[in-house]
Amino acid sequence: MSSIDSSSRKAQQADLTDLQSDYNRKRKQVVKENEAQLDDLKGYYSDKKSQIVEQNEAAINHIRGRQKEMAENAFEQQQTLHDKYNQKTQNLQQSYGEKLGVLRERKQEQVAQAQTDGNKKVKDIETRAQERVQQIRERSSEDVTQAKNKYNRDMEQINEFSEKRLETQRQQNDSRLQGEVERGRSSYERLRTRNDKELTEADERGKQRLVKQKELEEKKRARLQDTSAQRYDQQQKQWVAKEEHLNTQYSNRLLHDKKAYEDDLKTQHSRFKSTYQNNEKAQREALDIQDQRYARQMADIRKDFVKDSLKYVNKENDPFYKVEDRGSFLRENPDFYILRAFVPEHEKENVKVNIQNDRAIVAGQRSFKDKTESDEKTVSSSSFQTFREEFPFEKPVISEGITRERQGDWMVFYIPKGLPRLDRKA
Repeated sequence: MSSIDSSSRKAQQADLTDLQSDYNRKRKQVVKENEAQLDDLKGYYSDKKSQIVEQNEAAINHIRGRQKEMAENAFEQQQTLHDKYNQKTQNLQQSYGEKLGVLRERKQEQVAQAQTDGNKKVKDIETRAQERVQQIRERSSEDVTQAKNKYNRDMEQINEFSEKRLETQRQQNDSRLQGEVERGRSSYERLRTRNDKELTEADERGKQRLVKQKELEEKKRARLQDTSAQRYDQQQKQWVAKEEHLNTQYSNRLLHDKKAYEDDLKTQHSRFKSTYQNNEKAQREALDIQDQRYARQMADIRKDFVKDSLKYVNKENDPFYKVEDRGSFLRENPDFYILRAFVPEHEKENVKVNIQNDRAIVAGQRSFKDKTESDEKTVSSSSFQTFREEFPFEKPVISEGITRERQGDWMVFYIPKGLPRLDRKA
């Protein structure tokens, strides 16, 4: 009877082992299939996400290039108008100078001709007066006086007429030149206003397009996430349903064999309880030993910490443990950034000032060595220190136009500003 019970028990145990192995195998297979499906979904959505990111970057780069090209075209048009205005002003000044020179030459010629004619008339009168000097001395003197007075009046009239004509011509030229200058300025202001307006409108349109594009991408990303979450939940529910179904089947089969090995379970429980008690006792002893070791280690750590902290006592006034601020600063005006850096004459070889597109960097190093000797001992010291100061620019700069000057121990750099960045927020 006992051999039959043992053989039936072995058979039941073998069936139970087969059921468990079959359950574990099917469970691993289902988990593996679900993981493979999840990996496929993750790869698909990762590829989709990278494609969307590449498309967004391409669109943003295209918009940035278009805005940069528009800004360059506007700058070229502004420079062309400025050159035309300067050329036209120079032409007007040259024309005015030429006309003024011609008028001066004409006036000089008229004055010379008038003087020549007057001298000739005087000579004629004097010749005729000398011929009749004995006969009509008194009358000739009167004639000479009248001739001189008439000559003076004629010369005064000629000079007044020439001066009035020259003044009139100068006023006309000044009014024409002023009118041309005003028209040039007004046209320049209108063109600059129109260019600024077009740049502002282009910037606003670009920002609006970027905002719309970002909203569309956010909506697409949300839809993709919702779809992936739904598919993941659906796959999870299917896997849970399959697992519950398998568990129900295996539970039903196990219930039929439960009574056959309840005694074995009780025996195993008693054995497990005794083994657990022995293990718990051993673990308590091990925990006590670990607590003792932990207490000793904590004491050692506290000793090391106190020992290390003593190194920094009374070091708050030692410059070796401080960050040095050399006092350099940056300020700006509408046209320039002005960097004032502390660079003494004796340190100019060890201090470097680097101007980049978006920042200015003042960096350098200092070293000092000293040694004293006596009969008793020799004492030497060597110290080395580096420093670095950075000043960011809010606007781009033109590095080719930088100028500098020395003011005592300070170097002053004048850094011209460039056009503003249109794609800063983008």
